[in-house]
Amino acid sequence: MSFTISSRKRDGIEILTLAGRLVLGDGTGLLRTAVRKSLEEGNDLLLDLAGLGYMDSAGLGELVGSYASASSRMRQMKLMRPQDRIGTLLQITKLYATFEVFPDEASALAAFSEHEQL
Repeated sequence: MSFTISSRKRDGIEILTLAGRLVLGDGTGLLRTAVRKSLEEGNDLLLDLAGLGYMDSAGLGELVGSYASASSRMRQMKLMRPQDRIGTLLQITKLYATFEVFPDEASALAAFSEHEQL
């Protein structure tokens, strides 16, 4: 299965829905391009990982790089709905401490609002 990204906006936040396999090559390049475009437009990002079935170390690195790019532009990036395999990978690599990860869209969007009120 190849890698795809679809995009939509809700409450001023760009939601990127990732599907397939995020691996070195086309997948990481597509994600980098989508994140860069969104950040240039001044959006906060929410990455929906429900359709992401596999991610290699390059894909994981791209997520970290995307987070760093967002942070350097004073934008937020959060993750939601990782499948068990991806969730385990985030735990093993201790990236749950870096990323805010949410079980559903409503709680993720609420967290963006809470951050703005601080």
